[in-house]
Amino acid sequence: MLLSKKEKEKLVIQLANEGKTIREIAKIVHMSFRDICKIINKETGDEDSSQQKIEQEKQNKWKSLSPYARAFQMFKDKKILADVAIELDIKSSTVLDIYSDYLMLTRMNILVKVYAELKNDFPLFLHLFRRIKKERLNKQNITELLQNQNKLLDLNEQVSYYNNHLYLLKSKKYNLEQEIQRLQSRIDNYDGINPL
Repeated sequence: MLLSKKEKEKLVIQLANEGKTIREIAKIVHMSFRDICKIINKETGDEDSSQQKIEQEKQNKWKSLSPYARAFQMFKDKKILADVAIELDIKSSTVLDIYSDYLMLTRMNILVKVYAELKNDFPLFLHLFRRIKKERLNKQNITELLQNQNKLLDLNEQVSYYNNHLYLLKSKKYNLEQEIQRLQSRIDNYDGINPL
């Protein structure tokens, strides 16, 4: 049965006079809390009392929730993990477990998996991620960097090999220069001798 706006207003006032809570009224008349409060305020002229009723109902509902559900609500309200642990007086490992569940339910479970996989390497991963963002690298850039890194390692090995080879050649050159000087000295000594 569909009620007109005036009939709904009368029903809201009647239910409020019967002592029904705003939540109960909302279920019966299918209206928002705000609209119900407006109707009651219009009737009683007391805006503060209906707002207090809403706040009181919220507090009662909050107290009736389990720590698990409270933590979910706090995560939804963007509270930090440490605040959740403090306010609910629960262990950090429990907060992390509940947060993991929360992320999975909000379809962010890939973050949980990545975090679990990274464990102690998370700071390194975060540094790499921030550097990639700062340098505005895309997948192709990263692939090329890794390929170039491998090429660079190969080039380093080649440079090391050629440096060793140059060292050997310089050593041979030095020995040959010494031999030439020795032979030149002998030749100079023979020049001073008269042939027979």
